[in-house]
Amino acid sequence: MNKPPVFDASTFVPVPRKPEWPVYQPENIPSAWKKIAEITDVRFKDTIRDWQLYFDGAMLIIYYWNDGISPFSGEPYRYVEQYEFPIGAAAWFVENLPRFFNAGDPTKPQTSEGFHHYGHCGDEELGISRLINSIGRDIPGYSLDNCSRCDHPDMDLCQSFKMSDDFLFNQGMLELFKDIAKRNAAGTL
Repeated sequence: MNKPPVFDASTFVPVPRKPEWPVYQPENIPSAWKKIAEITDVRFKDTIRDWQLYFDGAMLIIYYWNDGISPFSGEPYRYVEQYEFPIGAAAWFVENLPRFFNAGDPTKPQTSEGFHHYGHCGDEELGISRLINSIGRDIPGYSLDNCSRCDHPDMDLCQSFKMSDDFLFNQGMLELFKDIAKRNAAGTL
């Protein structure tokens, strides 16, 4: 049996991190953010996420918020998810996603090339990961990762926008990424 590699601190080079953005409340979205799209992710029969996509002139911001009542405490809460990517990340994702498919068929994910791909988009390091448990147990999907930006509010992990196969291929997220990439290339965002 192969032993895992031993961590060598002398050769470790961390991914440079960008300064963390604040998590914006829906009442205080910056005026420079232009809404360019919205899409609904029907995760389960009783769980829906209405994602808002914004462009601030350089960055693609994927944003979701929900106000609710905790079933445990009965207290109100606000839940916010915010991911920041260079605007070129939409095209980068579309161009690199097929490396996970067998013969270009998205219904047949490829495992021989591994489960991760990393590369640069401008001065930020992005990644795509094939996930077994994308948004829940045994729900396969993908993540678009920004390794240059810390997740909110946990500063140890990178930002990882997770998408089920259903959301990506059947509910339109891949087509939306293609549209954003096309509009960005044409300068019409």
